[in-house]
Amino acid sequence: MIPVWSAFFFAGQRCSRHVAKSFRTTVLTNPVAQGCSVSKPLTLSLSRWASAFGYGGESAASSGTRHAVGLFGRPELARLEDWQRLADETEDRCDMLLAEVLDTAPEDGVEVVGLIDEMSDQLCRTYDAAECCRNVHSDPRWRAAAGKVCVQLGEYISRVNHHEGMYQVLSGALAAYESSLAALEKRETPRLGPRQLAGWCRESVMVAHKLKQDMEQAGVHLPSESHRARVAELAAANGHFGAAFNAALTEPSKVGRVRIGLGRSASLEPSNVAALLVSEPDEQIRKRIYLAAGKSPSCNQRLLEEMVATRWELARVQSYPSYAALRMAGGSLARTPGAVVAFLEQLAVDVRPMAEQELLALRRLKAASSDPSAAAAATIHAWDVEYYAARARQQLITSPPSAVLRYTAVPSVLAGIRHLLWQVFRMEWRVSEAAPGEGWAPGVLRCDVEHPELGPLGVVYLDLEDRPGKYPTAVTFPITCGRELPPARGGGGRQLPVMALLASASGTCPTSGKPAMSYRELRVLLHELGHCCHNLLSRTKYQHLWGTRCAQDIVEVPSHLFEYFASDPRVMALLARDRSASPAGADGAPEDGEPLPAGLLKELVAGRSATAALELQQQLVLSLVDQWMFGEQPPGGPYAEVNPDVAIPEGTAARVSTTSDIWRQAVEVASSVPYVQGTSPELRVGHLTIYGGAYYSYVYARCLAAQLWRLTGLAEAPLDPVAGNLVRERLLGPGGSLEPLELLAGLAIGRAVGTSLGSTSDPAAAVAAAAAAAGAGPGAVAVAARQRRLEPWQVARLRQRGLDKALAPPAEGGFLQALQGGFAPRSEPYLDLIRGGCGGA
Repeated sequence: MIPVWSAFFFAGQRCSRHVAKSFRTTVLTNPVAQGCSVSKPLTLSLSRWASAFGYGGESAASSGTRHAVGLFGRPELARLEDWQRLADETEDRCDMLLAEVLDTAPEDGVEVVGLIDEMSDQLCRTYDAAECCRNVHSDPRWRAAAGKVCVQLGEYISRVNHHEGMYQVLSGALAAYESSLAALEKRETPRLGPRQLAGWCRESVMVAHKLKQDMEQAGVHLPSESHRARVAELAAANGHFGAAFNAALTEPSKVGRVRIGLGRSASLEPSNVAALLVSEPDEQIRKRIYLAAGKSPSCNQRLLEEMVATRWELARVQSYPSYAALRMAGGSLARTPGAVVAFLEQLAVDVRPMAEQELLALRRLKAASSDPSAAAAATIHAWDVEYYAARARQQLITSPPSAVLRYTAVPSVLAGIRHLLWQVFRMEWRVSEAAPGEGWAPGVLRCDVEHPELGPLGVVYLDLEDRPGKYPTAVTFPITCGRELPPARGGGGRQLPVMALLASASGTCPTSGKPAMSYRELRVLLHELGHCCHNLLSRTKYQHLWGTRCAQDIVEVPSHLFEYFASDPRVMALLARDRSASPAGADGAPEDGEPLPAGLLKELVAGRSATAALELQQQLVLSLVDQWMFGEQPPGGPYAEVNPDVAIPEGTAARVSTTSDIWRQAVEVASSVPYVQGTSPELRVGHLTIYGGAYYSYVYARCLAAQLWRLTGLAEAPLDPVAGNLVRERLLGPGGSLEPLELLAGLAIGRAVGTSLGSTSDPAAAVAAAAAAAGAGPGAVAVAARQRRLEPWQVARLRQRGLDKALAPPAEGGFLQALQGGFAPRSEPYLDLIRGGCGGA
């Protein structure tokens, strides 16, 4: 999962965090995510696995190629007090860059883009590292020091976002470029000379527009000083709702307790509610817990109402019809809230028959536990779903939990991942221990990643060890962004990205005693690896477009695509193997050891799919609530109009509803499990504070990943490097440098053309195939192959062909649909996977 933190011009998707959700757990139990919680002490520390499994040959302390003497391998972060110095130095460097921006003429506008991106990178290098540190470091002093840096730089960023001088220079540079293009089309003399025009590239133009839009969303362009001040005030308030809302969910005094009989009471903290709804056999106790949790914490009602009102005003004062529309304005696939709602409502209709069948199976289980003859009369209430879903999974998975743990010892899983990523993407992962001071806790591993053609790709730190106070969910934190280094500043080449991946291994391998992963934890790890590979393989010029800094409804597609690896027996034969008897350890052959039995994998996949349709319904409820709560008719209205220039949708002023009304309406549209009167489940959905109008992206990602699993050829051959190269070049490599529709149009052309539109590497044969696909004659194809480039008309025709194919009817291979001014994925392949018992990604 990738929450978006609105630091505007320098912020993209800040971190990725996988959320493994269950039908009711998301609603009543978890403020943000139920991640890979850990409960057992490890029998062997991760720092000792490295040598035990062949990882110690290139430790940080002995490596001749790196000398990591600071946190995250940065020498400037060797001591606690370095944080404050680094923050101050970052501000000083950015002040100098800002001065350069203000001194640059519009005719040299592409330099303005580069300077602002450099400024953004300087801030990200410090802010992202501090954000990671304050969440993951085992020493509270380091967490506190990093937290202060985040506050300090956050205030600096707010000032820069409202810097009118920088906005005017950027706007002037973009206007000079666009007016010159218009002049050339009219055969007039352009304002910019040939050298100045040649400096602008596709990415430069995109970054310039995005930077300008980000600053405008901070209100810098508004003509009235009072409006600019109001936007700044609203943005500051909006930034605090999430922390307060989610803090209440982890504060025992605010969530409260509920009496469950016989002198017993239960805490209404999210994790405890989740556990009880799954495990408590007494229906009356489950009901009591659900009803109490559905009204707790009461303080979040006020916060939610204030957040809805603040976001509505924030959107309207900037001339957007709704906050959801504002969120989609940055270049999304959906483009309009209307397209999203139409997609969600249709998917709700399509999935309901499957959900009803799953619900019938749960009713039979409930009846069997009391009166087997009353199956038809048994009713599944909201407090029953998780309990009987767990029983349904138990019926399908007959093997004990230790059965899978034998094959998922973490060192063995990491060995399998190395083989997988080499075979599919030609990525070489070299694993070693983090040097003293380089990691943030004992057992952190460092992975240096390379590619035979692209060279070094970056560094991923792995934190898999159990410890008290560890960050509670699986997550990937960016620490350093990837980008091209400007020749004048870094001598050319690339700035390599650095990330921290946290996940869990809560079990113990019965044969080796080493930490091991459940099947769910393995899927979560693959999900996070999808985010890492997206960042590692991204080849953008600017860090503003790097990797996961892409459209909100595209960013989760690679991670969901990677989850499919966990359902394929050919891949799982690499990942899940008992290598305890292999003398070569992690350096052994892929076939070393004993693979996970095919029958056990079939059980695991079937168990996960037992209530897949019901779980999808819950995602649809959450997505609809998110759209309606931050839509043109938000609950709690009517609100005073703050911008008379924005048309008020018919009926808006007359509509008065509550947040609970919104939830009830979404349940009526999308769920087979009835709404429970008197409850307010939205008080426990922390996603509303983080995503606000963008939660639909998870459902989009599921449907798109199901399409791409087939389209790229991975479903047929998941270890095929040709399919992997297609994914690398067309999906991962472009990062955010292509608009979503164009990115997917390139993928739609299929495997017949072996290079992407906008790719940085164009082998001659692939370019020739692309030219032929664009309709070029034999002579033009030969020229394209020699020059390794396509003519503009060929590129345009190829893009149009891809778009036509993507929007074709499903029978002709189309996987997108045009809806109400925007676009949405077709859901048929994903629903087919649910029907087939694969559960989707």
